[in-house]
Amino acid sequence: MTDSSLLIIHQGALGDVVMTFPALIALRKKFGRIDMLCQGQLGKLAAGLGLVAKAYPLEAAYVATLFSKPVDKKIKIILAAYSTILLFTFASDLKKNIGQISNGRCFQIPPRPPVREKINVTEFIFKNLFNCGLLEACNSDDRHFTRQARLFPDTARPVDSLKIFIHPGAGSIRKRWPLARFLELADILKKKGLRPGFICGPAEQDLADEFAKQNRPIHVLSELTDLADLLESAGGYVGNDSGVSHLASFLGLPSVVIFGPTDPLRWRPPGARVEIVRPELDCNPCFEIEPENCPEPRCLTDVSVETVARAFERAYQG
Repeated sequence: MTDSSLLIIHQGALGDVVMTFPALIALRKKFGRIDMLCQGQLGKLAAGLGLVAKAYPLEAAYVATLFSKPVDKKIKIILAAYSTILLFTFASDLKKNIGQISNGRCFQIPPRPPVREKINVTEFIFKNLFNCGLLEACNSDDRHFTRQARLFPDTARPVDSLKIFIHPGAGSIRKRWPLARFLELADILKKKGLRPGFICGPAEQDLADEFAKQNRPIHVLSELTDLADLLESAGGYVGNDSGVSHLASFLGLPSVVIFGPTDPLRWRPPGARVEIVRPELDCNPCFEIEPENCPEPRCLTDVSVETVARAFERAYQG
């Protein structure tokens, strides 16, 4: 049973938005049409993956007027076209402003749980969608935590199972496992007959420069749709806790995600073939409560190359 049209508004970055993708798959069963207003690159990605029909760029000047007066006529027309609007935001003023210019139902969900709440972000999103009546409660086995070919048959791409992508970057330098260990890991995978390759984004120029010094090839990607195409062609993935890792996991790649100062209970990608690596330590993950790393970030330095290699073997063969 469908309920006409839904507009999702999300102000977050790649990882936050990808964590909503399983919920979008579930919402597709209820709404005849789902569109999204978010960062332009993220909107193109969601549309390219078949999760939304249309995307509006958050950076557009007419969208900025939602936070000021007068509100641009164009955004008023856009909002009026939807029976339901779903906001992933902490800004209560945004819901108030939309309520003044739209007759549709408007729901607000925080994009992530409170810092000290031990619940996975994707589970938190589902819980809130159930609570506000946008989804009916269902067994977790019925949810699609990865993008499955049978759900999107027109977008399946050929896969080279021996090609493994490694992403040594992250949204924060604090979350990066040492680069030298990623290089050592690549050598181990190569000896096993696999073909490891490196990827980084446009904001990770320091990594691209380091690879150039060592004469190691690396894919530097500026478009998220190109990144998704590249990842979907591979047989596996290794990276830090980052938006790219969440995307790789959602795309169904056997993945290893290395966690350091962030909490895997909250941020673990929910895919079935995901291995999490983080050492057992007395200290709690501090990324969301401390502005800087501790002087000795053992949560990253205690992660050995051998541990990551074994974790990848489990994910890859699983």
